[in-house]
Amino acid sequence: MRRIVATMDDSSLISARASEASLHLTLLNVPAAAESARRAVLRFLAPHAVAPAALFNVELVLEEAVMNLVRHAFERPACAAIEVTVSISKDVITLHFEDEGIAFDPHQAPAPPRPDSLADAAPGGLGLMLVRKRARSLHYERKGSRNCLTITVGR
Repeated sequence: MRRIVATMDDSSLISARASEASLHLTLLNVPAAAESARRAVLRFLAPHAVAPAALFNVELVLEEAVMNLVRHAFERPACAAIEVTVSISKDVITLHFEDEGIAFDPHQAPAPPRPDSLADAAPGGLGLMLVRKRARSLHYERKGSRNCLTITVGR
């Protein structure tokens, strides 16, 4: 059975396919894609009785991953698409991201420096750290010209 997970106002959404246990989105590489993906994922997860803390983790991981792709992954952003698949099982929600952007292994990224004080802190740069803290697992693989990132969060 397919459910409606996208609306016509989701202009950054190229396509959406859903089954009972998974959702696949193809997104334009634009900042609005994070919000389009968030709305579609929340609609997809709604009938699954996901705990509020798990929904928070899914939203955080989704937004950080999509926005990092939009901001950093592509030399020619207007020509790029982001593939997102969300699947749900009894214990976990899995978010899988694929793109043809610049190779980036999040396991190789250094932790951001800790500022000496709040006044010395610069905005940004903490997204990957937040994702690592909220995820049960994070797996990266480069397959040919594609980045493949799989992140699981507890349900």
